[in-house]
Amino acid sequence: MDERARIRINLAQRELEIEGPRDFVESYGERLERLLAALGGAAPAAASSSADSPEDSFGAFISHLPASATDVDRMLAAGYWVQRRSGDECFATAEASRRLVEHGFKVGNPSQCVKQAQLAKRVFVHQRGRYRVSQLGRQYLRQLMGRVVEA
Repeated sequence: MDERARIRINLAQRELEIEGPRDFVESYGERLERLLAALGGAAPAAASSSADSPEDSFGAFISHLPASATDVDRMLAAGYWVQRRSGDECFATAEASRRLVEHGFKVGNPSQCVKQAQLAKRVFVHQRGRYRVSQLGRQYLRQLMGRVVEA
């Protein structure tokens, strides 16, 4: 079976997604890099497979979310990514929201998104203002994003 790959470019939510066998997706890489350079944007991350590690850049990580993901899903994924890189294995709403904004995702009410994730038991309070993605939250993200999220 061919290895699957995906390139996803958001450019402030006008979005473009190419998915399929790795050779097919990679055939678009150079053309997309030229197009983005002409537009003044950064070059896309290399075509990613479902076996990417969670150590990739935030842009590569968040690109694994399906287009149908909600703001709550995006905040949960951003929180997980920030948590994996923090010294205390936690995240703050502002940190996760900042990452999303840097990559063109506008979340209407980040605090409410974290509260909804908390009600769904996907996030819990570690200490005042600091949250941790629960095992249930990681399982949910893994369903959405695949193996880039550790079980």
